[in-house]
Amino acid sequence: MARQPIFDNENQVYGYELLYRSNGQQNIYNGTNGDESTADVVTNAFFGLDIRDIIGGGKAFINFTGNLLKRGVPKMISPDIVVVEVLENLMIDSELVDACQDLKERGYTLALDDFEYNSTYSELFQIGDIVKIDFRIPQNKIEETAYVCRYCNKIILAEKIETVEEYEYAKRLGCTFTQGYYFARPTIMSKSSLAPLTTNFMQVMQLVSQEEPEISDIVEVISRDTAMCQRLLRLINSVYFGVRNRVSSINQALVILGLDYLREWIYLMGMQRITRNDNVEMMRLSLVMAKFCRNIAKMIPQAAKDADSYYLMGLLSMLDHCGTSNLERTLQEFPLTDDIKNGLLGRGGIYSDVYNLAYSYEKGNWENVDRISLLYNLDRSKISDAFVQCVKESEDLKML
Repeated sequence: MARQPIFDNENQVYGYELLYRSNGQQNIYNGTNGDESTADVVTNAFFGLDIRDIIGGGKAFINFTGNLLKRGVPKMISPDIVVVEVLENLMIDSELVDACQDLKERGYTLALDDFEYNSTYSELFQIGDIVKIDFRIPQNKIEETAYVCRYCNKIILAEKIETVEEYEYAKRLGCTFTQGYYFARPTIMSKSSLAPLTTNFMQVMQLVSQEEPEISDIVEVISRDTAMCQRLLRLINSVYFGVRNRVSSINQALVILGLDYLREWIYLMGMQRITRNDNVEMMRLSLVMAKFCRNIAKMIPQAAKDADSYYLMGLLSMLDHCGTSNLERTLQEFPLTDDIKNGLLGRGGIYSDVYNLAYSYEKGNWENVDRISLLYNLDRSKISDAFVQCVKESEDLKML
């Protein structure tokens, strides 16, 4: 995805428009399906990247298609951080107008994108807060639309400003915000991340489509997919959900999120055209670690009751591949308990010891295995049996 800054009259950044980009090489829009492009932008902003890094303390301007507006997708994002952009060329019907009115009543800011005043769009114009005028259209159209906006007390945003003359002209017309190449070209933002395995994703899609799905079944599928687990945690840690309590299990994460929101995010992820990826082996290893950490915890009396927390720690073990220098920063994106974070960071304590034992056993560091086993009076043969069993259970992942 890419972002382009939007400035106020004091030349301060008010927010960023988030733009679809299919790759990091071409800084142009080359999408053909609006639903899919918006799905990519929204899910990448909340799952692949950290929305707070993208917009700072500003607003995220995101273009929503008529289909997504009618579904109420913008309501999954806090009105404190999003400006809902509505394209002028949408088919205006009562359902779309009602959807926009509902957003307005819920406190969302609506921006009419590429707008030229026309009585056909009068209902939508009345609802909108910000009107974006494309400065590449004829001058008489710009002035006509700006005049109507001033008369109706609409905030004007001049976009596609390319010269200082156009910038000064926009200010004379009463534009509050400006955007365009004169200030900055869109900046590509990217980050490598795992995608959910297709088979797992399709299972979750099937489960959430049921009228009354079993939460335990959803937990079971997400618990074997590192990517879906990461996305779930990032979402919960977003500005919208800002939970006070830290998450210690996948089940707790789903309870915090709620089934309705989970359905909508799964719907958006589905439109990202998730396909088979090359990270099956990394997924399998993280699943082995998750199961192994849980089994080790069950062997330790003071850890047994929190076995699911150790499972979550093991499932996130693949984060360690980014290197310790980045691991602490990455963990800040997830609302995990301090115990789990300290375990993954090797800061001492029982979580750290369990993770160290599991990791050392998988790597064949027997000296470390002996040391930690002795510390907790663990039976080496039981540890060996547990590891073999975890590997066998995780082998099925290779067949997906």
